[in-house]
Parts: sequence; C-alpha cells; structure tokens
Amino acid sequence: MQRSIYLLFLTIVMVNPVFCQQTSKLDDEFNDPLSINEWKLFHQEEAWPNHVLKLDIDSSTASCLHVEPEVGFWYGEVHCGPYLYREIEGDFTAVTSIKVSGKTSEVPIRLFSLAGLMVRSPRPVDTSKDDKNQENWLFLTTGFAKKTKSAPVGPQFETKVTINSNSSLEIFTAPQGWIEMAISRIGSVFYLSYRADDGSWVCLREIAHPHMATQTQIGFIAYTDFNNKMKRRYLMSRKKLNTTVYKDGKPDLVARAEYFRITKPKQETPLSNYDDLATALSLPQ
Repeated sequence: MQRSIYLLFLTIVMVNPVFCQQTSKLDDEFNDPLSINEWKLFHQEEAWPNHVLKLDIDSSTASCLHVEPEVGFWYGEVHCGPYLYREIEGDFTAVTSIKVSGKTSEVPIRLFSLAGLMVRSPRPVDTSKDDKNQENWLFLTTGFAKKTKSAPVGPQFETKVTINSNSSLEIFTAPQGWIEMAISRIGSVFYLSYRADDGSWVCLREIAHPHMATQTQIGFIAYTDFNNKMKRRYLMSRKKLNTTVYKDGKPDLVARAEYFRITKPKQETPLSNYDDLATALSLPQ
C-alpha cells in the first residue's frame, strides 16, 4: 500500500510541473513578514525606479499583503507602478482574496486607482530598455477607474490586455469589500474570474494572448491617480514616465490581500462554456 502511494506521488510530480513549483512555496498565506523576501519586485529585477509607497506582509495589516503605490499606471510600454510576482511554467490558476480602498474612503476617489492580479511575459533578455513592442501582459484589478455608462459609480473592475506593447482595457461594475479573484491559463487562453460573498464564480473575461511566453510572471499589481498631469506626460515622454517617481499627485489606494494560491486547471483545452467554471479551472468551491 505504501509503495503504491509513493508511486502515485512520483507520477504526479513527474507529469505536473505546477505541483513541483507548489512545493517550492508559490503559495503565500501572508502570515509571515519574512515571506516578502520570497517575492520578486519588478523594479528591482529590471532596474527601474521604485514606485512603492508601502509594501509589507503581516505588518501594516495582520495576515495580509499590504500595498500602497506612488502615483502611476501601466499602459502600453509605461510601467510606473509596483508589481511583485512569482515565476511559473505552463498552465495555472492563481487565486487571491483582496480588498481595495482609498486612503480615507471605502472606494478610491482618484482616477484609475486599482490593484489585483497580473500575469506578464518576462522581457526578452536580448532587448534593451528602449526597445519597442516588447511588453506582453494582462491583469484583473479592482478599485475605481472612471465613470462609464456601464459602471457610472462605485467600485469597479479594470481588465487590461497588452500585446506587443499595445494595450486595450474594459471596465465593469464590481462588488464592494473583499473579493476573490483569479487568473487562469489554459494554453494561450486566459480566464479572469471573481467571486463575492461566497457566491458562484463568474468569468469576467476570456482573453486569447498568442504572445504570452510559456514561462510567465504572476503576482500583484497596484497603481493610482492617473491625473491630468500624468496624461500629458504620457503624450510627451513615455520614457520619462518609466524613469521618474512623481510626487505631485495624490496617491489614493490601499490594497490588502489575504492569500495567494496556485493550482492547475483540470481542463486541458480552452473552455467551450462556463457551466462548470469552478471545477474546470480548479477554483475554490
């Protein structure tokens, strides 16, 4: 009996690379302040300015990842905002429970103040910082973006996909308070899902991203206060945006996450429907 269990374990390890990576502690329950050292920080890894205003685990907020960004945003080739991540190979489902608020309000009031999960292809090692069309990523965030016809007031989701440094976004109404969110990958197709108040999982978007690498980064992004000055700077000098930490805005975002967990989707081919979304993507039941 013991030998059978051992052989089964070896089989799982050999055929499931995500299982192997889990044993290397991809998951984080955010109850140990020192686990912050096990995350990679975008600005350190690629040698960019630090847009982190506050970042810690189990310190500012007990048993939570706590993130507060400087003024900034991610769009196209602009990446002036904190991003901490793990590295993962192949298909996965990444899940967190997150709450985003303003500095003094339940919902941020500054434009495009959001935080959530992002998956990104590492920048090719043979490219320089000035090379164009190298950014490939997508994210699911919550907070406040801007007033829209479909989501005029209150908390929102922003979803953004960037392919060869060309970004497009969609904004949706979101629940207020704590939200479970997930990004799942099956091949080149990504599923952005959420669940509120222990209800059913909802797939907010399905995105095909043909340029996402097999090995990707997956983790937390935060950004705040895309104001009129930042808009002008974007039009005038995107390079300067990436190399400058601006202090003339009003950061208005506090993000707290209770955990980060990685599983492997049970589905091995893109979904034909969402009838059994949670089972197919290995989302928490």
